[in-house]
Amino acid sequence: MGKRAVQKAVEEVRDKIGARHGANRLVIHGWRYTAAVQLSDAGCSDAEIQAVTGHKTLEMVRKYRAQANQKKASKRAQLRREQKESET
Repeated sequence: MGKRAVQKAVEEVRDKIGARHGANRLVIHGWRYTAAVQLSDAGCSDAEIQAVTGHKTLEMVRKYRAQANQKKASKRAQLRREQKESET
C-alpha cells in the first residue's frame, strides 16, 4: 500500500471517529513521532527507526531520539529531586 493510500484510509477513519477536526483532532505526524520515540526506547538504531518512520535523513531521527532522551532524563531528575526531598 502506498503512502497516499494509507493517508486516505487514515483520514477516513479519523472522519468516522470524529478525530479529524476540533478538540479531539488526531494528527498523523504525532503517530510518526510516537513511533520514533517508542522505537528509540526499545533500543532500535537510528537506521532501524528511519526504516520504520520513513524519515529521509538520519538527522531527523536523531532529533526525535534526542527529544526522547531529554524527556527520560528530565523524569529521572525529577524523581531524584522528589526522593531527596522525602529524605529530609
